[in-house]
Amino acid sequence: MSDPARPPNADERTRLFRAENLLENPEILFLIFEYAPDSILLVDAAGRIAKANVQVEQMFGYSREELVGELVEVLIPRRFADRHVGYRTGYINSPRMRPMGAGVDLYGRRKDDSEFPVDIMLSPLEMESSALVLAVIRDATERKRIEAEALRAREMYLKEVHHRVKNNLQVISSLLFLQASHTEDPAVLSILTESRNRVKSIALIHEKLYRTGDLGEIDFGDYVRDLVSDLLRTYRIDHERIRVSTHAEPVGINIDTAIPCGLIINELVSNAFKHAFKPGEEGNLQIELVAEGEDEYLLTVEDDGIGMGAEVNWEEGGSVGLRLVKDLTQQLEGYVECEMNGGTRFKVHFRRLHYRERE
Repeated sequence: MSDPARPPNADERTRLFRAENLLENPEILFLIFEYAPDSILLVDAAGRIAKANVQVEQMFGYSREELVGELVEVLIPRRFADRHVGYRTGYINSPRMRPMGAGVDLYGRRKDDSEFPVDIMLSPLEMESSALVLAVIRDATERKRIEAEALRAREMYLKEVHHRVKNNLQVISSLLFLQASHTEDPAVLSILTESRNRVKSIALIHEKLYRTGDLGEIDFGDYVRDLVSDLLRTYRIDHERIRVSTHAEPVGINIDTAIPCGLIINELVSNAFKHAFKPGEEGNLQIELVAEGEDEYLLTVEDDGIGMGAEVNWEEGGSVGLRLVKDLTQQLEGYVECEMNGGTRFKVHFRRLHYRERE
């Protein structure tokens, strides 16, 4: 009698685990099939169930006698059944191994007509008499629940990050405002006000991301309207004197694109409010954002004011704000056009930036 505490030697391991001994024993194969932890089906080339294990009965509520000979669509939700016939035919004509959880949302249907998510592994079996498909089915309800909880936790975390970033930027904005209230130098006051507006344009993006249901991107049309309204208040623009119109398509833009684009709008609109119109003069300012193609956009900021003048070479010199516009547009893989004809029109062509993993 062998000692249970003593590990088996090489000869014993060979005797116990020789694969051919197991494969030659039909009872062993039957037990593996019958009591596997997952539901297992054998389906013939016509799509009919040839064999099912005990887990199929427990998972779907049918007895094996009810299932054998039935089309496999009996286990498919009715809303998918007709479509599944085409998928099944295509698979039989071009069989291949499909691993469990292959990135497809699949659902099963119980006898009581209730639905539940499943993961399915498919494997073609070439038999001498016919072709069979081995289907291993796993109830994915618990996995889906865990994934949903993880997603909710991630969303809550990201919301908290955006909220804290927005709050920190508002603190910086308040500090700049406090500093501005202690100076009477117009040049210093202008620099502090411009810096504060830039900070606020970024904070507004984080506020939008915090409040939106989709943390991946914001409705940029809505953002543009709110940003322009904030600049109107900052520069105390008389609505009756300077008429501002905003047309922005409801395009979704991610944070990598939104921040530089928001800064560009801030600079161009601020520049128009400060320089385009003489004191007491009436005028119009138009801001437009439209999609030019897939992931390509056109931002237009146009006024009918006095213009910058032919002597101003905005590309070579110009203000800090205009140089910033040029640099940010290059960051967005785009370019800027400036037209001066009884006013000034900036046309900014840019692309949506796709998130890149940081190393």
